[in-house]
Amino acid sequence: MRRLELEGLKIEVFDTVPELVARAAGRLFDVLRTDPEAVIGLATGNTFIPFYDFVATGYRRAGISFEQSVTFNLDEYLGIPRESEGSYHTYMDRNFFSKTDIVSENAHIPDSNPADPEGEAENYERLITRSGGIDVQFLGIGRNGHIGFNEPGTSFDSRTHVTDLSASTIESNAPLFGKGKIVPHRAITMGIRTILDSRKIFLIACGEEKSSAIASTFTEGRMTESVPSTALKLHRNVTVLLDKPAAKSLL
Repeated sequence: MRRLELEGLKIEVFDTVPELVARAAGRLFDVLRTDPEAVIGLATGNTFIPFYDFVATGYRRAGISFEQSVTFNLDEYLGIPRESEGSYHTYMDRNFFSKTDIVSENAHIPDSNPADPEGEAENYERLITRSGGIDVQFLGIGRNGHIGFNEPGTSFDSRTHVTDLSASTIESNAPLFGKGKIVPHRAITMGIRTILDSRKIFLIACGEEKSSAIASTFTEGRMTESVPSTALKLHRNVTVLLDKPAAKSLL
């Protein structure tokens, strides 16, 4: 592992994805050893499948439990059944919830088909606040620098809200829905300010396809709403975990 620091952000670069995943899971286990009731923000996408597999197969050996913890997912698509192949309800149950001792009532994801999407977003934000805020937030990053589903142009002061997805995000996520399936164009997502209110943040990125977003975030020396991930420079406790292909612009 190689350690870097850019603009106050701690960056760890790993030779392989398994090494990165083990490190990220270990950081989560450390949080739960210290505070079994921790409120944890969770992400989805291909990057997190090996992470959840490592956590699910290793948490008992690590001597921790999710029974007292509370989780909030970053986002969910709108206009699809929660049982849809591409929904994040399905993703989380398949990859994590069904494989751990987490209590279902404590695992929160925005409703994918609410009668009032804006009201659902507001209620989700209130629920996070009533839970005491997020202790540790795990993030991925989109190719255009989005975090959660906060697309370029999203205000750094945004709270949980309904958003229209960019064409590049829709294209990137299409494989989750299967060949020929329509990908939703709207979602509910934690806002950037909601994310920044987390006490600790871990950003995870793997693969050369993420290297451009990492370069835009950490090497251009500026914060801009056109690259949402640059908002992380406003936070005092961010650790970035990268494999070498994702970090190639930094090395």
